[in-house]
Amino acid sequence: MRTRILRVTAALAAMVLPAACASTTPRDLETWNESDAVSALAAPERPSPSCLTGSPTPEPGGEGGRSGGWRTAYYDYRDRLGGLAVTREGTVWAAGTRVSHPCGSETKAPLLLRGDGGRWHEVAAPPTVPEPRAVAAYSDRDVWLFGGENAAHWNGREWTAAPGPGADLKRVHAAAPGDVWAIVNANFLDGAGGAEGAWGSRADLRRWDGRAWREARPPLVAKDVDGLPGGEVWAAGSSRGRAAVARWNGWSWSTVPLPAVPALHRNQLSELVDLAMDESGRVAAVGWVAWVCGTEEEDVTYCGSTLLLRRENGRWSYSLPGEPALDPHLRLEADGRGGFWLFYSKNEWNMTVGHLSGGQWTHGTFPAGPLGHTQLTAVVREPGTARLWATVTDSTEREEPPYRGGGIWLGE
Repeated sequence: MRTRILRVTAALAAMVLPAACASTTPRDLETWNESDAVSALAAPERPSPSCLTGSPTPEPGGEGGRSGGWRTAYYDYRDRLGGLAVTREGTVWAAGTRVSHPCGSETKAPLLLRGDGGRWHEVAAPPTVPEPRAVAAYSDRDVWLFGGENAAHWNGREWTAAPGPGADLKRVHAAAPGDVWAIVNANFLDGAGGAEGAWGSRADLRRWDGRAWREARPPLVAKDVDGLPGGEVWAAGSSRGRAAVARWNGWSWSTVPLPAVPALHRNQLSELVDLAMDESGRVAAVGWVAWVCGTEEEDVTYCGSTLLLRRENGRWSYSLPGEPALDPHLRLEADGRGGFWLFYSKNEWNMTVGHLSGGQWTHGTFPAGPLGHTQLTAVVREPGTARLWATVTDSTEREEPPYRGGGIWLGE
């Protein structure tokens, strides 16, 4: 059985700031629409500075933009993308920031892209969200943008300002029109603990009720929330140090009965950090099982393994995949064909993608961008399809600029 050692410092715990209290008064007095923002969209043409060689929108992988079924949908050396959502109609929204020049200063401006993989349009971000970080979308007329402590809602014609769910936003999910969920103030295995005290799971789940964000109280500490458009909402996390799943039926929460977590150590902890499902009713969640295996001054050493939970034909089962080893930041998504995709860090600079199909795992390298050091920031499946969209950050250790870029990959 493979395990991985994860070292955690108490200093990291001190860096995790508590989320700000959610406002109870909606800020709905300001609107911002595209017709009002013509001048804001009249940006100069994309530069082709002397520090770049080749196209300013290069393809990943170096082979016609395709690598293992993935291709470039969008790339720009100036962009830093992190938020991603796909509507029921197949419209992709990506959010982040843009620097004015890929070889110049790091002064940033808000960036919001909308497209379908063929053509992309820059949409003027509402002024109340100056640094977009996350997007949640139910339909083309129901899109949410988050950044800092503020949010904004797009109704298909204009933006309306709204309060945000909290400053330390981790996950967002649009379950239905006017039904949006957010996880804030969450810690992960490498974000709390230390030699001075035992690790304890922490997160706040909040729900928009049409006027304000309300504290939701599921029977677990939720680290991810997901569901299918118009369907039930599921949450995955932990309860009293054990991996747990709960389901919201529109009125109340219920704990989902699960099999016993595989026993690796008598003092082990376990938690689920990402959840995915498909239209056939298959559900999977991924996380970790770990225990303290050493301390040194302010450092704590964790040993453990990845933990995978699956539901097929109404039956739940756990497994301990041989790869990856202990990683508290795994990302999971359904493949639309009855299987699941798993994304994890290969090393400090690159990602690996695992595919579970027919009970068998295959693994490969996630395609790198032109700068060579590529990390996935978000991944979303287009509803009702097998198409996966991912936002990535790209960087290099070379001494000459450009040092960073960002893009959108499409897996088919």
